[in-house]
Amino acid sequence: MTYITNKDPFITHAIQIIKADYGDTVSLEAKNKDLLKFGRNQTVQTIATTLMTLPSGIYNETYVSTNIITTISSTSVSDTQTLTLEGHTISGGLFTFVTQSVTLNGQNQVTLTTPLARANRLFNNDTTDLVGTVYVYENDTSAAGVPTTATGVHLMIVAGLNNSEKAATTVSNTDYYLITSFYGDCLEKVATFGVLRLELRLAGKVFRNVIDIASNDTNNGTHDFRPYLLIPKNSDIRLRASASANGKDFTGGFQGFLLKVI
Repeated sequence: MTYITNKDPFITHAIQIIKADYGDTVSLEAKNKDLLKFGRNQTVQTIATTLMTLPSGIYNETYVSTNIITTISSTSVSDTQTLTLEGHTISGGLFTFVTQSVTLNGQNQVTLTTPLARANRLFNNDTTDLVGTVYVYENDTSAAGVPTTATGVHLMIVAGLNNSEKAATTVSNTDYYLITSFYGDCLEKVATFGVLRLELRLAGKVFRNVIDIASNDTNNGTHDFRPYLLIPKNSDIRLRASASANGKDFTGGFQGFLLKVI
């Protein structure tokens, strides 16, 4: 199959770098997929806090290395909607992207069809709004739909919303991710300052910040990458913020497109 040669010089540059540094031939057209990830955290601390929804007192997701994310439940007995869950399985240190449908059973636990190592996005794919807060978590006990172990939660939909808010994602073994820009915004009404950092973890390594920007209650922070920021396959990426005081409200996200290994 012949793929179109993209005329964007930054995409061409990235394709050449991937071939030279990683030995992979990739195509934008073969994947044909944009990726926007955004999140919000209303309790950002003075320490770095991931811009995603987590249980009270938990400020960063605990990443796992096996497929132990198995369960979903809601805090409302009336929630029986069918949701779409996007995530990744892991085998031999390699990530595979998985999309699955799951039908809620109120506060009762529902077992995922495919256990995951990463849970990245969850949204209501039904015709009625969600009522409760929805949790995706490791195998655990729960009470009224709330898992017992807060650190075992990897994804949530807050009551009143129909989708998760998580400014973090994972790149599979068959993709590379080109990030074109990212942003952060302080949603406080009083004087507040924060530093937002985009962090990357290569396979088997630790997270490191790629770039920092500032945001306060009167100005948001944005950054356009030229050339585009290249995220290799089997990598994790997240957006974190640290605020001038604990318990502050920040939002942010990043966007770009995927290149498929061919």
